[in-house]
Amino acid sequence: MKKEIQPASRVSEVKEYYFSKKLREVARLNAEGRDIISLGIGGPDRMPADEVIDTLCEETRKEGNHSYQSYTGLPALRQAYADFYRRWYGVELDPSKEILPLIGSKEGILHVSLALLNPGDGVLVPNPGYPTYTSVSRLAQAEVFNYDLTEENGWLPDFDQLEKMPLERIKLMWVNYPHMPTGTQATPELLQRIVDFGRRHGIVIAHDNPYSFILNDNPTSILSVPGAKEIAIEMNSLS
Repeated sequence: MKKEIQPASRVSEVKEYYFSKKLREVARLNAEGRDIISLGIGGPDRMPADEVIDTLCEETRKEGNHSYQSYTGLPALRQAYADFYRRWYGVELDPSKEILPLIGSKEGILHVSLALLNPGDGVLVPNPGYPTYTSVSRLAQAEVFNYDLTEENGWLPDFDQLEKMPLERIKLMWVNYPHMPTGTQATPELLQRIVDFGRRHGIVIAHDNPYSFILNDNPTSILSVPGAKEIAIEMNSLS
């Protein structure tokens, strides 16, 4: 009798990714002849600029561009990110020590969690919020503590509720503004309060910031708050 192969216990509570199921449902309905407008994962509906495609083609013809790249990304890329943060957010970053290119935000969420969390550690996760914060926390065998974002409170954290959490167990807090799915933007005052909360309680603040330029004339980074670099990590995106 063959022994049944069992997956690791850490995946027992992790369900299939929400958008994976939803996009499969959309594909099935389209195959049935329905005309489905998907409001799931956003993607560009225009071709990139011609010069972007031309540059991509030129770079692929160069001999040095078909090998393993640096683990920390090309210095020119990290410098470009630093220039971007200086230009748009007024934030100074050291490209050699404070910037790390990733495959995507899911990789960042996973690696931040695995680097900081031991089994049983607590994680503050917004509700509603990006489902990956919860699934990755469970993969890391951490305990998820949801903090509620309500319409009555403008989809902002209730700091009175947060102060009642078992903060001695919390090591990491996920924050996301402009917020998905409500689109709520953070004021500088809110970001300052979040940083203060993290510093007072020794909690790492992970700010997921991919939407700062969407319908927004004032893009903001949590790293612009004085003292934020001591306890905050920010992820941005090219998507």
